[in-house]
Amino acid sequence: MTTQPRISVVVPAYNAAQTIDRCLTALVDQTFAREGYEIIVVDDGSTDETRARVGAHTGVQLVTQTHAGPAAARNLGAQRARGDLLLFTDADCAPARDWIERMCAPFDDQETIGVKGAYVTRQREIVARFVQLEYEDKYDRMAQHRFIDFIDTYAAGYRRDVFLANGGFDPIFPNASVEDHEFSFRLARQGLKMVFRRDALVYHLAHPESVWTYWRRKFRIGYWKVLVTRRYPNKVWHDSHTPQILKVQ
Repeated sequence: MTTQPRISVVVPAYNAAQTIDRCLTALVDQTFAREGYEIIVVDDGSTDETRARVGAHTGVQLVTQTHAGPAAARNLGAQRARGDLLLFTDADCAPARDWIERMCAPFDDQETIGVKGAYVTRQREIVARFVQLEYEDKYDRMAQHRFIDFIDTYAAGYRRDVFLANGGFDPIFPNASVEDHEFSFRLARQGLKMVFRRDALVYHLAHPESVWTYWRRKFRIGYWKVLVTRRYPNKVWHDSHTPQILKVQ
């Protein structure tokens, strides 16, 4: 008899051969009972060894699509999921051992529909450490709010029925940029309850390590943020995540 998982962890992956092993090893080795969750990797048309690396991990479901971006990949994973709760992380992240347990705890409140976790890193490069400090500044801001309006997909949790009923992430965003911002703003506009768990940690394996990489990342986010701002102009003045100085950046 097959046990129905309560939780589905969805990982989009595109040319992630360098990091996906660490991600999946961390997801398999969780404090949460293994029969209580499934792991779904959605390969977004990779041209490297990503699919072969995923196939080497027992008990991990591999779904494939032609290259359409992480938003579309996450949506496909959600459609294939069997759990009542969806957890999302990225292929360049390695969740802490208690990540699933801590992400799921807030859902004991039946009104909570979304949960956000936090980044940490073991990278020692100066730029990477600066990026982490930027995140810590955002986390300090979010910790002041009982409810939030902003969930990043590197450590995100949603009730599956709410996620599907709201159409999931908008695939108009072709790469990892602000598709997660837009979706959480969409839910917050309806007055739905989302919370921040600073202790639900994922180790990011790929903070920018050079000024050039950092600038390119900022430019990409800023470019697509214009579209989000047009949809939610009130967020220019306030959201629970981003200090105003970072919006200027």
